[in-house]
Amino acid sequence: MQEDIEIKEFEWYLRDHLFRQSNQGRQQQFKKESLAQEMTSLYLRYRNSTTSQHINEMINAVVENLISRQVLKKFENSLELTSRLSRLQCSKCFYISYLSSNEPRNCLRCSFNELHDFPKKK
Repeated sequence: MQEDIEIKEFEWYLRDHLFRQSNQGRQQQFKKESLAQEMTSLYLRYRNSTTSQHINEMINAVVENLISRQVLKKFENSLELTSRLSRLQCSKCFYISYLSSNEPRNCLRCSFNELHDFPKKK
C-alpha cells in the first residue's frame, strides 16, 4: 500500500518533469539513464530521501506504466513523449494532472472527468 502511494507520487513528479522539459521547448526525448539524476537535482523531495537504486526502481515502474498508457514510446536509447502533456486541474478535488492526448481526460487522483486548464485561462 505504502509502495503504491510512493509510486503514484513519483509518477506525478516524473510527469511534472516531462511536462516542464517539453513545454519549454527543450525536449521530447529523454534518456532513461539520466532521469534519476535529473529528478534528484530538480526535486528536493528526492534529493536525500532515497537511494539512486530505489529511484531507478521507481523510474522503471513508472516508465513501464506510462508506456502501457501510451504516454511514452520506448526506443533503443531513449524515451519519447507520444504527444504534448497538458496540465489540467480537477474541478472536484483540485488535483493537478499532466495528461497526454492519448489518455482519458480524467483526474489521476479521483477519476472525475471535469478538468480545466491550469492555471485557468481568463
